[in-house]
Amino acid sequence: MKYFYLPLIIVYLPLMGMYIYQRGNRKYADFRWGVKNRIGVWFAILLALIILTAKLFFPFFVNSINIDWNDYRGRSGGEIYLFIQWLIALTLLIFPHIIKRDNWSNNPTPSQFHDRFNAHLYWYAGLIFSILPISNTLTLLN
Repeated sequence: MKYFYLPLIIVYLPLMGMYIYQRGNRKYADFRWGVKNRIGVWFAILLALIILTAKLFFPFFVNSINIDWNDYRGRSGGEIYLFIQWLIALTLLIFPHIIKRDNWSNNPTPSQFHDRFNAHLYWYAGLIFSILPISNTLTLLN
């Protein structure tokens, strides 16, 4: 069951925490979900579908996750490293405005105030970074 609990704890619980944080925070009241955010949500849903159907359709994936394998540095815990990659990629794809929040000015100019949710560069960085966990997951599925 490690293949099920590991992504739940490492990927989905932090993403749900960020969603709850964003929903309850007045600073993000003007944020509107866009197409790019929905693409990140679909990546998360596809990963969840793979994990939920893995025992039936992808037994090699289940075996690989349940036994420890070496990461790229030769240490055990490659499965943890894989799901941390997924967390970073999905965070940048779904919640780039929360990542950009660190760069908000305390006293913004009017143009900075209207541009605070424009996090396109963070989203594109997440899209490029997501190539690595997607390719690693596809390798494990075969």
